[in-house]
Amino acid sequence: MDPHRHTWADHHPQRCAAVGEMSIAAVIQRRSDGVWMNMGVDRFMAMTPQRYHPGIGLRPGGESPELEPLIVKLYAAMYESIAAHSRMGVNVVVDVGHHDHYSRRLGILPSCARRLTGLPVLFVGALPARCDHGTPPRHRLAHAQRR
Repeated sequence: MDPHRHTWADHHPQRCAAVGEMSIAAVIQRRSDGVWMNMGVDRFMAMTPQRYHPGIGLRPGGESPELEPLIVKLYAAMYESIAAHSRMGVNVVVDVGHHDHYSRRLGILPSCARRLTGLPVLFVGALPARCDHGTPPRHRLAHAQRR
């Protein structure tokens, strides 16, 4: 395995949106040698048909239980894509949030981590300083009002 090739998973358990948040993915792409593909949540959200939004951006609280079976598949597909890029020798950085606070536990993070077994991976976790999961972030409210 190439010691200079890596897959970074910028993992944010229960992440809340923060105004002005600097993406670790963007910093790695800008400051690191070689090609780093950003395959994070924003990229996958852009590919997700609007009728399935918020997709993997679904926040804690069980707000859309009808989407939860799809969310499991979307996370699996995203991590299989990440693994495929890494196996091809492409550096990957992933800025994605994980939680298990849906209408029921889905076990998404352990499933995703298993898909990266044997690959050069560094999971970096960050908890928000403060996050009230009882109140949806403003951008989530705006999205719900546009539906």
